[in-house]
Amino acid sequence: MSVLESIEPFSRKPIAERVADRLLELVRSGNLKPGDKLPTENELAEAMRVSRPVVREALRGLSILGVVESRQGGRCYVTDLAPSRLLGPLELVLSLDESNVDALYDARVVVECGLIRRAAARVSDAELAQLHDLAVAGYKLAADPVSFRVLDQEFHMLLMKIAGNPVLERVAASLYKLGMEYRRVASETPGVIERSAAEHDAVVKALAKRDPDKADEAMRAHLQSINRTTYDAMRKLAGERRGEEQPPLIERARLPF
Repeated sequence: MSVLESIEPFSRKPIAERVADRLLELVRSGNLKPGDKLPTENELAEAMRVSRPVVREALRGLSILGVVESRQGGRCYVTDLAPSRLLGPLELVLSLDESNVDALYDARVVVECGLIRRAAARVSDAELAQLHDLAVAGYKLAADPVSFRVLDQEFHMLLMKIAGNPVLERVAASLYKLGMEYRRVASETPGVIERSAAEHDAVVKALAKRDPDKADEAMRAHLQSINRTTYDAMRKLAGERRGEEQPPLIERARLPF
């Protein structure tokens, strides 16, 4: 093989991807705003000197990303570009397994501890009362894992909302939803709900002091417990699928606690 034959050619983006990039740049620059009607496929194809199928493929990709949407009549419009719409695909492409459970923990610590620090400075008395009621109700659901999971989601989503950053709120919500099947198993493990309820209570008490450091500490401890029980649930399910008994807990030297 000659030297030239061993050199790989430069990678080139498909034309449709380049068209999508150009349209995204128009959105980022403000030339296209939420609610704007895009030119027709023919007009876009002529302006960009590409074929209609290429434009159609680019628009389809932007639709999946939540940037444009097709309305009655077949015309495409820029969406409202809300974080909930744009970050929706995150939940579709990520899945949780033993290889990334620690990465999920790290991500939740970064995002949710950041949010809880903001919440400590913003939480109102009415919101504290809501959180307190949820924490108290959690203690009563030790024998009802399904209801506790519903309550747990409401508790965490309220915390995210109080922080007042809709982008981070959506990221945190997407991360929260990862691994729900494992948390279902975890919530049915004796002692887990009681511990989670106590940790919720500790978070609320820290927020009531409007102390960002204490709130961060309480949330971090709660996320550590979630990581530990999620990992245990993974191993339990893996054992059941192999027809084995639940394996003993392994040493967690790689885990951050």
